[in-house]
Amino acid sequence: MATSSCHAAIACLLGLGLVPADAQAEKRRATIDSETVATYVADSGLFLEVLPRPREGLLSLAERLCGSSDRAPELVRANDGSDRLLRGIRYRIPSTCLSLDRRIEVLELLFPGDASDEDGWRHQVPAKVEETGRPATLWSIAETFTGRGANYVHLRTANKLSDETVEPGQTIVIPEAILLPVFRRGTGSVRLVSSRRRSAELDYGRDGQGDYAIYRLRSGEALYTSVVVRFTGRLFAADVNPLAGEIAERSGIADVTDIPVGYEVKIPFEYLSPEYLPWDHPDRQRYEANRDELLRYENTVEALDLQDVVVVLDAGHGGRDVGASTHGVWESLYVYDIMLRTKRLLEQRTAARVLTTTRDGGSYEIVDRDVLPYSKGHRVLTDPPYSIEQAKIGTNLRWYLANDIFRRERARVGDAKRIVYVSIHADSLHPQVRGAMVYVPGLLPIPNSYGKSGTVYTSRAEVRAQPRVSFSRRERVESEGLSRDLAQHIIESFARGGLAIHPNKPVRDRIVRRRGTPWVPAVLRYNEIPTKVLVEVCNLSNKEDRRLIQTRAYRERVAESLADGLLGYFGHGRLQTMDSKVAESAR
Repeated sequence: MATSSCHAAIACLLGLGLVPADAQAEKRRATIDSETVATYVADSGLFLEVLPRPREGLLSLAERLCGSSDRAPELVRANDGSDRLLRGIRYRIPSTCLSLDRRIEVLELLFPGDASDEDGWRHQVPAKVEETGRPATLWSIAETFTGRGANYVHLRTANKLSDETVEPGQTIVIPEAILLPVFRRGTGSVRLVSSRRRSAELDYGRDGQGDYAIYRLRSGEALYTSVVVRFTGRLFAADVNPLAGEIAERSGIADVTDIPVGYEVKIPFEYLSPEYLPWDHPDRQRYEANRDELLRYENTVEALDLQDVVVVLDAGHGGRDVGASTHGVWESLYVYDIMLRTKRLLEQRTAARVLTTTRDGGSYEIVDRDVLPYSKGHRVLTDPPYSIEQAKIGTNLRWYLANDIFRRERARVGDAKRIVYVSIHADSLHPQVRGAMVYVPGLLPIPNSYGKSGTVYTSRAEVRAQPRVSFSRRERVESEGLSRDLAQHIIESFARGGLAIHPNKPVRDRIVRRRGTPWVPAVLRYNEIPTKVLVEVCNLSNKEDRRLIQTRAYRERVAESLADGLLGYFGHGRLQTMDSKVAESAR
């Protein structure tokens, strides 16, 4: 079209009242709370403007608002490449990153009275002039919901309008085919017709065998990791492989190694993690209620250089209990070395008081080797010490010792929140999974009172001092909230250091076995220290993780990341102990 003709056409449209004279894109804003503002700009899209919480890092921000820390790279791109959050600065969270519940909340706030159904989006024309200072027109509605004002022609046809006039309170249907993605039902819109709101990635259905979720495989994805590990919480090969076979049979998949892209995989509800169930499912509702309750608890104690902070370090297994053992690599040897290195860093670079639950020999000597020598000399440091002969006894005496330390140190420092417990382990999971995970004490059923009997226990001073433990629900909720806070800081520190983290839900509140009841490790379950985590630094069944843990540089980097996580949790700085060359060699 010639320029003069184009100008004439625009002038004609202006005369019809379709194009705003100032050509300003529609803007809508709604305050959710003191930290969060929902914003929609027609030429920029839908997003949240968010103030980070105190000491909140990028990964924990992504977990809180997007439902997964693996959305963090998208947040970096949306904020001009910034990967460090600053107090007082608002950050953009694009709608494509938002979890479904948050996206629904935002759309309902910004477009009250609107709804979605199988025909598309139903927009109720506002009764007053919007923030742009102009009344709604068919052009502006098309611009807002389809991205092109020229689509007003389609709106006029779809709504059987005789002209371009719209009236306050009138409902305009925008067909699904021309809607912007954020308003489409498949990407999380408001007031869905189905009573089961779909998640951002799952649909739901029912057949003669019962309810199931539907996931459509993407290019390069495998049934084992992209479906079973991700959506069911199963991690161990002995659980993942049989369940993958069962899901394949339910889905009509003959060959799990040759599944077409886009194939609809059916996941029975009984195997889904609660966060992937439909919104109206009772287990999902309980899960969301618990999450809301936990958000009330986060660490408020600040400690410069960890002054007056007590860190209780625990190296998993030891002695005759070697833990996971893969290709001759004993978990007990390498996590003990990481514990020693973490202890050294904290004592040399911070003011923290560091105590341990175990020791190999009479001193805390670090063996300066990549591949460590075999040893079964670890003892739990109870009074008297226990040479670890049986795994369960060694585990139980650890939490008895931790509780005794907690009581003594709380009396000394005067604040239970200044005491933290970090148990260091290495996993043995499905070999395709790699990276760190952190377990926190979840709200699973436990006895009202718990203790152990027998001479091996009652002969220890720590057991005699308090034979049984019990916890109120409030204590358990607070403990999980505080522990999640520390766990997120540790995961963020691993990510900053270039260390691999588990791609799906790196912070977990339970271990799930295929046919068994979910459980929490005893060192967390019966531990009285409010802030406590179990860190699985890597997966020994994964070839790359196993190679790395057999290097001093990697183990030092893990220790540094653990120390960094503790510093971040208490609100101050990062530990810098390695030059860039060493750090790079650890990756």
